[in-house]
Amino acid sequence: MSINTRPLLHGAAIIAVMGFEIIARASGIAVFNTLAHAALLLVVLLTLPRCGLREAYLLTLCALLTAAVMLYADNPAHALHLGFEQAAFLMAFIFLLALLNETALSSPSVATCGAYLTGQPPGKRYAALYWGTNMMTVMFNLGAVSLFSPLIKRGVEASDADAAGKRARERRQYSAVMRGFAWNLVWSPTAIAPIAVMGLIDGIDRQRWTLLGLGFAAAIFVVGALEDHWRFSKLARSAKPRPRPAFPLVAYARFSAAVLWLIALTLAFIWLTGGTLILSLMIACPLMMLGWLAAQNGLSRWADTRAQIHSIGFQRLPEIATVAVALACSGYIGRLGAALIPAEEWAQALGVFAMPQYMLLTALPVFMLMLSFFAVSPIMLAVFFGSVFGALPVLPTDPTLLALSLSIGWALAMTASPFATVVLLLAKMTGHSGMTLTLRWNGFFSVLSVAVFGLAFWLLTGGR
Repeated sequence: MSINTRPLLHGAAIIAVMGFEIIARASGIAVFNTLAHAALLLVVLLTLPRCGLREAYLLTLCALLTAAVMLYADNPAHALHLGFEQAAFLMAFIFLLALLNETALSSPSVATCGAYLTGQPPGKRYAALYWGTNMMTVMFNLGAVSLFSPLIKRGVEASDADAAGKRARERRQYSAVMRGFAWNLVWSPTAIAPIAVMGLIDGIDRQRWTLLGLGFAAAIFVVGALEDHWRFSKLARSAKPRPRPAFPLVAYARFSAAVLWLIALTLAFIWLTGGTLILSLMIACPLMMLGWLAAQNGLSRWADTRAQIHSIGFQRLPEIATVAVALACSGYIGRLGAALIPAEEWAQALGVFAMPQYMLLTALPVFMLMLSFFAVSPIMLAVFFGSVFGALPVLPTDPTLLALSLSIGWALAMTASPFATVVLLLAKMTGHSGMTLTLRWNGFFSVLSVAVFGLAFWLLTGGR
């Protein structure tokens, strides 16, 4: 295959995964599911030259679990079908979110908003970065971390603080970004955590989940802000006063309009098609990309818009394909692993039904964190536990709280596990090790987080 042909085929396969997955979910026609699965395999094949040790490990595990399912599962064909469905969906969804991410990163307004947040005075910066990352992650996912990281680095280097002050400022800002990104996972409509779990457990109330998740994110913010203030109070008192930058009203108005437009498109498709939030969001993403690029360039510069669309589809998306492959593998492994576990016997052996509900809901995220230290991805664990609990004839607790607990386990790993995706990304961008970013900088915060959500679950279940 020629050098020029491979990127075109790679991009076409990625577009096919997105398109066939949307059509399959919208129509319910099985042949489009099969086409999506075939496109998934083609994307994996074309991404192999870019794959590293993580992807090789995950693909090997996929092969081993496939063999185990074919040998030992009660209904291997059904289990493999569910595995491919989960993998194709997660791959399509991450690519669809990447359309928004790549489009947003080309927006001058977004860069202006990010610079304003990182330029806040020390007393305001934690809140600005925590909630700024929370909000921007709705549109960018991991792109929010990529946006803030260079801005933080430039700001620290340009400051007139001494070496200790610069190290502290760097730590505070990166920690705030990590925490904001992590706790977005428990409420955001575009977060992978809720998307992955929604179809696995029956009876989840998505609206209630979102509201509870926002409450948890707010409680964690308060605890994190207090911990940040306590840890750096002496440094803050000795710091020179810094003027607050002027609020970029136009940039924020444009970014807010983009977010509202995405929400409006999603709600419109829910109303027009009677479909789910997930399907409507998937349909809205490519339309949002087209509208945003057209608004940036103006209707008179269609050639520029077309060039950007080509660049996103055939250059940028293939560059992030390893992340999509890892995500798809994790979903596949989670589904097949659950198919090999007798759910009822497993639950009875662990005493899940005898355990107080608040204890189960609190222990599950901690257990997910412990497993993540063995380089098991949070999404793999969320899909695995979601599939196992979803297979039980009767759930041991409220399904919405159970789903929320799984997403909290994911969030906890984002600040406490050196192997979490956001930690690996930040380690690469900042030069700090994963252990430094998590256990050294956020270990105490993570312990406080467990205490907060443990208390919250005790209150929500009435101590039962």
